[in-house]
Amino acid sequence: MSATHVNAPELAEFERMLKRPNSDPTGLAGFFNPGQIWVARVPARLDVMGGIADYSGANVCEAVLGSGNLIALQPRTDRTLRIRTVQIGERNLPVETRIPLDYFIKDDQPSDYRDVRATCQRNPLASWAAYLGGSIFTMLREEGIPLAYGFSMLLLSGVPMNVGIGSSAATEVGTICCLNAYLGLDLGSDRIAKLAQLAENHVVGAPCGSMDQIAVASGREGCLTHILCRPGSVEGEVEIPPGTGFVGINSMVRHSVGGHQYGDVRIGAFMGKRMINSLRADSGKSRIDYLTIISPEEWRDMYRDHLPEEINGADFLSQFRTHDDPVTTVQPGAVYRVRGPTEHAILENERVLRFMDALKAAKGGNEEHLIEAGNRMYEAHESYRDNCRLSVPEVDFLVESVRKLGPQAGLYGAKITGGGSGGTVAVFGKQEALDEHIPVIAREYSRRIGSMPDIFSGTSPGAVEFRARRYSFDASGWHPTLL
Repeated sequence: MSATHVNAPELAEFERMLKRPNSDPTGLAGFFNPGQIWVARVPARLDVMGGIADYSGANVCEAVLGSGNLIALQPRTDRTLRIRTVQIGERNLPVETRIPLDYFIKDDQPSDYRDVRATCQRNPLASWAAYLGGSIFTMLREEGIPLAYGFSMLLLSGVPMNVGIGSSAATEVGTICCLNAYLGLDLGSDRIAKLAQLAENHVVGAPCGSMDQIAVASGREGCLTHILCRPGSVEGEVEIPPGTGFVGINSMVRHSVGGHQYGDVRIGAFMGKRMINSLRADSGKSRIDYLTIISPEEWRDMYRDHLPEEINGADFLSQFRTHDDPVTTVQPGAVYRVRGPTEHAILENERVLRFMDALKAAKGGNEEHLIEAGNRMYEAHESYRDNCRLSVPEVDFLVESVRKLGPQAGLYGAKITGGGSGGTVAVFGKQEALDEHIPVIAREYSRRIGSMPDIFSGTSPGAVEFRARRYSFDASGWHPTLL
């Protein structure tokens, strides 16, 4: 039995677990019945450039990592979702919960997103089940799929959770890919990513953009994926210059895009867009749907000085009524920074374009272009820190450790990633320099925080490139079929 891709360690571990006997609690003999299992494997992602500007319609540039999550699904005879989570590693034990499908139905129709989200939030110990169960519910609601029975579902995680490398998106996309394969729906990558984003926005309650879900669904091994988030389309691939690469260092400061810092910055950016549209209306200009339609020059010349540094929620609502964002809520008693988050989105979009241009120019071997690309990463980090207040001292330490070694050591750039407030730092450099210096930086950092940080490296196929598998059981064991 083997359908193992050379760069899919989670699939190899899944096959080992299938072979373990009933007496082994880390095996799957007592969880899945002999029959058929549908499997999807989805990589984690490294947010190289773009990050939180995704919800403002920015261009972003994402990498797929060598590790990720595997989702396995088998139909049951009852109306229950039995969900087991296993973190790959020594002596890690499974965590399990069950969700009645009836929780997803009200008056013979799919329930409201708010009701399902409230159910998940009332059960925080089962929080990661919301990513799988929420994806099932989203498919049921958005695709009109009648489910007469539930599923046994496995989340086999090859990456830590809540470290800013898209593990939640990988879980959602993997769940939808499994159900897509099981039902034979033939959903495309764009639809899979959109459904996964809906699950995270409306069931999990995290106000993320589309970047993560598109990256892990459509990313290709060995390339960066250029995504335009208006609302979300793959614009192409960016080759990584020969001899260079990207790695991630886990700051070990846990982050969540459901946290208030991320949400407050998003609200501030949407407030900024609402104010700009008001100014445009006063001057007879058309409304913009995305902040990043505004050029940096237009921002500085026409709008920057007209936006407040911050505003009270009640004052904003009194003047503008709404910030036009369906997944966040302005709190009247809160104070929101406006100018900084708005500026970050507009300038980050330009930085991403210049970063990709520099990488393309660097294919000729000119180190100046590598240094230029790295400088765009440092600028992005500084804007996260200063405009958005989404950095933390631990992350700043890691970025500065890379900067101190610099191009003379073969390290060109570093930045905070994703939703910020901890999580993972992306580093760009010559591959041999990354291999030599990043473990040293990690050891120095471990003395500062008291534990050794994870280093995320490698590359592997996105969910669509990898393709789903169906495992069938017979007298000789389990056998995979590529779908």
